Amino acid sequence: MTATPAPSLDFTAIDVETANSSRASVCAVGMAKVRDGEVIDTASWLVTPPAGHDTFAPRNVAVHGLTSEMVAGEPSWERIFPQIMGFIGEDDLVAHNAPFDRSVVHQACSAYDLDWPEARWVDTLQLARTVLTLGSYSLPFVAKALELEELAHHEAAADALQAARICVALSARTGSGTLADLAMGASPRSSRASAAPRGASHPANRATGDFSGLDATGVLAGEQIVFTGTLQLSMRAEAQALVEHFGGTAQKAVTAKTTILVAGNLDPRTLRPGAKLSSKLEKAMVLAERGQAIEIWTEDDFHQRLDVGRDELEAATRQQRVAVNPSWLPSYVLEQARALDPAAGYTTWLRDALRHPSGRPTADDVCIRCGGAFGIDAYWMFLERHVCSGDCNDALKRTAKAEWKKAGVARPDAPSYAESYGRAVIG
Repeated sequence: MTATPAPSLDFTAIDVETANSSRASVCAVGMAKVRDGEVIDTASWLVTPPAGHDTFAPRNVAVHGLTSEMVAGEPSWERIFPQIMGFIGEDDLVAHNAPFDRSVVHQACSAYDLDWPEARWVDTLQLARTVLTLGSYSLPFVAKALELEELAHHEAAADALQAARICVALSARTGSGTLADLAMGASPRSSRASAAPRGASHPANRATGDFSGLDATGVLAGEQIVFTGTLQLSMRAEAQALVEHFGGTAQKAVTAKTTILVAGNLDPRTLRPGAKLSSKLEKAMVLAERGQAIEIWTEDDFHQRLDVGRDELEAATRQQRVAVNPSWLPSYVLEQARALDPAAGYTTWLRDALRHPSGRPTADDVCIRCGGAFGIDAYWMFLERHVCSGDCNDALKRTAKAEWKKAGVARPDAPSYAESYGRAVIG
């Protein structure tokens, strides 16, 4: 039986495809607008990925079928973004595996220094896990379970439309009259995909070690966990705080109670008889041989058990570091802005105001906001500003704008898409 659309269900569904593993390499976007539980409009674009992120990897091409030749001459994300914002308006956003789509939107915006949409995201994949019992929760399997018409998978317009239909069907099945009702009725697993409500306190106001921005699921309940080696994503204290947040107990040394040893610099291929191990690893192996239930994990294993997307975990980790230094905005950001001509174009003015006075970072430099390192594939714009990520770049712009306003600094107006909000839709 086909589900009946729920009343008062309003949102925009979105799906994006990427050319390669870079989240900034958006090459297609599709959207579907829903009003009162009915799809009333759709839109889609092919996109030329930004320079430096425009290689089409064979793995990605095999998934969506798009090639560099197919997007040649198509507009860049910077050019279609006003149309995308015009279509979205002030809607909440829905996607299947929303953390991925949200990350692509944010990274693509960062590549062009655009302010990304401050919308609430709802994830139909996690909602489906709450409502349905399936062997797979990929888009086609969920659609089939809800008796929806099959559409071409990994085609952005079709996937956005299917995500919209899935959301409507799940709402009807649960008796949820609005998107907020549907999201509120989900388990903690699903709520991780939604952005904080507008007006929520800024994460930088949280105390160090407070990972309340990540929903605690108890996935580490009963585990006694020890860390060894150099962690790539977290500092030792941060990783230990994550263990406690997800219900486990962080230990400093391997004991008879230890159940998991996380080795930050471990190559699993080296775990073989006769291999030379660190003292903690060696002790864990001895205890395991004696019958103790102890596992050896890589840092990736640890993150997978938390079931938290890497982008989300990285953002939460940066938030802890910022909390230690809430007054991180450098003084030159205000000084440089005061010296600039407000008649200049917005993009040029903003770049000159935020550029780090010492040029590109050296090997000893760290992010001005969170103290993190710069990745080898960091955007040129991030390096120019000495920030390590899209999150820190967005925070730099947001905080600088607040300080400029407070100081009365004259500056060009940012591009606005307000005129196209709520545009007439095709029935």
